[in-house]
Amino acid sequence: LLARVEANGHKVWAKGPQGHGAISLLETTIGVRLPPSYRAFLATYGSMSIYDSLVSGIVDENPLKDVGGSLYGDTRRFREDWSLPEYLLVVQPDEDAPYCFDTRRPDRHGEFPVICFELHSRHETTSAARFDEWMRIFFLHWADD
Repeated sequence: LLARVEANGHKVWAKGPQGHGAISLLETTIGVRLPPSYRAFLATYGSMSIYDSLVSGIVDENPLKDVGGSLYGDTRRFREDWSLPEYLLVVQPDEDAPYCFDTRRPDRHGEFPVICFELHSRHETTSAARFDEWMRIFFLHWADD
C-alpha cells in the first residue's frame, strides 16, 4: 500500500526504525503495553507523514521527545490543551479531532481500537478495530488517487 501511495507521486516521510529499547521506554513511561501492530509500525517506520497528515510514533530513538510526530509529545499536548482523557493516546494529531488508541478496550491480542475524539463535543467514534486496519484506511485515500 505504501508503494502505491509513493507511485501516485505522494511524498511519504518516515523517521526510520526505532529500537526495542526506545519502544519499551515509551511503554514504561506511559504505563501501557502498546498494541503489536503499532509496535511493528514503530520498529519499521518510527513515525510517518504524508503532507500534513502525521502518524505519531517515536522520533530519533527518543520516545520522550516532546515534538509533533511523537506519541508521547502529541498525547501530552492534547491532554494539556484539551483535557484529553487519560485512556486515550494520540496516533494522529488532528487539531479538531485527533485519532487515538482507546486503551480501555484491548482485544484478546492486545490491540486497541482507534477512535476519533472530537475535541469540542468530546464525542468518540470508533474508526478501526486495530491500528493496522486504521493505517490501511489512512493510506487508502492516497493509494487510490
